[in-house]
Amino acid sequence: MKFDPQNPFPLLPLTDYAYHEAQAHAALVDDWLGFQCLEVETQIRALPKNAGEHQNWEHLSLQAFQTPYCEIHNILDLLRLQPSQHIVDLGCAYARMAFVLQRHYPNCSFTGFELEALRVQEAQRVFFHHTGRNLNAQAQDLSPTEFSPPLADIYFIFDFGNQRAVEKTLNDLKDLARRQPITVVARGKLSRFCIHKDHAWLTSIEEPQHFAHFSIYRS
Repeated sequence: MKFDPQNPFPLLPLTDYAYHEAQAHAALVDDWLGFQCLEVETQIRALPKNAGEHQNWEHLSLQAFQTPYCEIHNILDLLRLQPSQHIVDLGCAYARMAFVLQRHYPNCSFTGFELEALRVQEAQRVFFHHTGRNLNAQAQDLSPTEFSPPLADIYFIFDFGNQRAVEKTLNDLKDLARRQPITVVARGKLSRFCIHKDHAWLTSIEEPQHFAHFSIYRS
């Protein structure tokens, strides 16, 4: 997969590339955007931790815990986004989705939540450099009972934490779905397992769309 600075987030059929190719392409995009993720991850690893309390994926490589840009574009295309829709990314890491939205769906709004404040700061720095606009993302632990995501049209859950945290967030979304229909994109095995185990409100109304790395559910 060649990197083209004129089209950094290409929309390609999911069957046209292997996952390792998408990861390699994403690394080139990160460099082109000017991310300093290795330096940030080094700082995160040096911070004191409460063992076992949270999952921030610091033990994985940068490409292992982030969704490739081209796959994000695939997901957004499958959602058939409408202008003014609000997308919330729960566990946004370096907010790759915001960059794809800004370029290809500029009339949609983005809100990101990420456990590690240093990742949020780096995403905000790079986003402002390229767009001259502030990135709507904040450092936030999603697991406290006093936190609930804002009401939105679409939510992304990319296995951001342990099972307890994912279950808590799915219950938060269930409460929000009582106010309006929502779409949930779950990426990774844990989030999809939890949905099919305990959240029929996302699987019984409309048949989910399943793909290799993610599924799309509608309430």
